Amino acid sequence: MRKPRIQLDAATALSYVGKTVLVESVWDAEPESFWQCVRIVGVLLPAPDMPGAPCFLGVELSSSTQEPSEIYFHTIRTIRAMRHRDRQGSGNVLGRMTLTHSADVSGSRAALPARRNSSIVPSNGSTGAAHP
Repeated sequence: MRKPRIQLDAATALSYVGKTVLVESVWDAEPESFWQCVRIVGVLLPAPDMPGAPCFLGVELSSSTQEPSEIYFHTIRTIRAMRHRDRQGSGNVLGRMTLTHSADVSGSRAALPARRNSSIVPSNGSTGAAHP
């Protein structure tokens, strides 16, 4: 069974404008979800005299053209705003994320750390290689 999609209201959608977010999108015709990192530059909300579905206007960070594209609310399963980038060089580029909205109510599915105390990685985490 697939996780349900989120329900965004106008106030919540507008709170994402100007933020960099991770968006998990799903489509009925596709078996797998799709993640993208975008900067939200606007929100389109339908008016009574204007047909259409509500969507974000977002610029994908990997885009070479920097032109916004639509991300329709009904395709979003998860959206997470990124608060800051790593400044210490630890390799944790995403850092702490805030404003998480997800339809998943079952809990975290975070990846577990690599198994320690094996023949390759001892319990102290050292690989034995010298690091300059």
